[in-house]
Amino acid sequence: MKHLLCLFTLFIVNLVGAITPIKEYVDTPANSNFKYEEVYIETSDNYALKSWILYAKEENKRNRTLVLAYGDAGNMSYWLRQAIEVVNQGYNVVLFDYRGFGESQVFPLDEDQLYYDEFATDLQAVVSYAKTKFSTKIGVWAFSMGTISAVLTYDVEPYDYLLADGFVVSPKTIAKRLDEFLQKETKLPEPARDYDKALTRLSIPVLFFAGDRDGLTTVHDSNRVKPLNPKSQVVMFKGGHLQGFQAMTNTYHGEGYIDAINSFYDNTFEK
Repeated sequence: MKHLLCLFTLFIVNLVGAITPIKEYVDTPANSNFKYEEVYIETSDNYALKSWILYAKEENKRNRTLVLAYGDAGNMSYWLRQAIEVVNQGYNVVLFDYRGFGESQVFPLDEDQLYYDEFATDLQAVVSYAKTKFSTKIGVWAFSMGTISAVLTYDVEPYDYLLADGFVVSPKTIAKRLDEFLQKETKLPEPARDYDKALTRLSIPVLFFAGDRDGLTTVHDSNRVKPLNPKSQVVMFKGGHLQGFQAMTNTYHGEGYIDAINSFYDNTFEK
């Protein structure tokens, strides 16, 4: 019950676009029956990031690796159940906490700010670590505000593909929508004005997940960015912001969502 309540709280916080770090973990990989490592990854500006590395089992591994970059609330443990379903389908998954979140190094955060450029620095460090750790293609699986970090990271530490759930087409647009719909004034970091330039350089294949009832990161936003790479695809589901994994559940949790990832990867790299 506690875990479900925490997930509900996290969902509400994600909807209102508040930076809300949570220190306590609601779950750990130790509660599951697969191989994992717990490590600290150091950033270029000397911050220590807590990370869990989840390994696919030998009998079903696909030699594919994803780095999970969540949004602006909670910590990596809130995404562990989704990550485990992906690991069960043969992927290695690297989870981590941004500075100031979970058990990563303390960092002062203003909840009224949409995001911090330092989060991209964190993701860059984790992508670099994953590239040295695994001899596979590296994908970033990013959610909501995590997609901002994913775009900024690619400019500095390139990776092979992006899974973008709730894609942020423009920080200024998101700040405007939050102000219009929720009467919430949101601060942006000074370099936010350069985000559009970074976005035009996102040349890798992207699989977008977009809810038909998502008024924050819309289907139209994803379709605007899709032409940057001819292999990019938009998967639309019936639901709101970040509800795709649940909405696309069939036999097991997230089956349709994971099938879309598998199909995208096969069509992009194996044909």
